[in-house]
Amino acid sequence: MKYLLLLNNSVEEWRSWRGLTPDEAQKLREHELPRWNALFEWMGEHGIEASGLELDDPEQAKVVRVRDGESVVTDGPFAETKEVIGGYFIADCKDLDEAIDLAQRVPLVEKGSVEIRPLVTN
Repeated sequence: MKYLLLLNNSVEEWRSWRGLTPDEAQKLREHELPRWNALFEWMGEHGIEASGLELDDPEQAKVVRVRDGESVVTDGPFAETKEVIGGYFIADCKDLDEAIDLAQRVPLVEKGSVEIRPLVTN
């Protein structure tokens, strides 16, 4: 069964990254990389196929709405939230328990959250 795992981080955590120099951001990524590599290794050992991407800063977002036949494009996310989606996985897991096990291993879950949503396949 396929699941969407939305990788959420706190707004404060996200904003703290924006204040880093490129060198500082690279060092932080390098520090986190072994944890992500361990996750990917675990996924391989369990036969979990997944794809995913990291998302850019929410302030780069555009929101499109059509009201009364007129398109309205606004900057950034519409709602004020305490968490922002920083990335996602689409993972093929044998069941919900395996998807939960996967979510618990995502490194950012210690500071943020992982929302699991089954994909509709019919």
